[in-house]
Amino acid sequence: MIFKGVRRGSIWAALVALLPSLTACAAGEADARTAAQTSGRPGSLENPRVLNCANRNGEFAGEKTASRAAAPDDLVVGPLLIPGLLAWGEARAEQYGSDHKFKVGALVRKGKTITVSIPAKFHDSAGLLYSEPSRNARTPAEADHSVSFTACSDHDTIFVGGFYVKEPRCVPLEFRVPGEPVVRREVSFFNGAC
Repeated sequence: MIFKGVRRGSIWAALVALLPSLTACAAGEADARTAAQTSGRPGSLENPRVLNCANRNGEFAGEKTASRAAAPDDLVVGPLLIPGLLAWGEARAEQYGSDHKFKVGALVRKGKTITVSIPAKFHDSAGLLYSEPSRNARTPAEADHSVSFTACSDHDTIFVGGFYVKEPRCVPLEFRVPGEPVVRREVSFFNGAC
């Protein structure tokens, strides 16, 4: 016998005493699995992709000391500036990318956070390409649809990325800054005026 010298009754008593702990552990794992399933995949509206100073995909010379003022064609919402995006309506798509993937950085003012989202109705036609996993998207539906950007605490921060837009069209974007109302803006991607 493996438990030589231990009474059978003692073993059963110990197992019965452990049963509530084992049940609670299993319930906790089930709750964690359920929470993960209901929170959505990273980059979804329910679970925005989180990019910050530590996990962004690049640093740039002079970034810590440079400051950029907004230009007329820049999209500016709260602490976010996307350079030249408002001019894309009249531009040619091939000037900004290929295969429906268009590059444009996002600048977030130091210490600030903003979440950019594409409403569910447009997920088959538009996506965000700011995270490394989203860059492998084969369709806009596989791209991210919500990204939360948090700038470094000591300087304005650039995030490299862009948009995946299936065809020339106007795409509504939603912007959330903690503690402020949601801002909605429609942006033309090579489709003239919206």
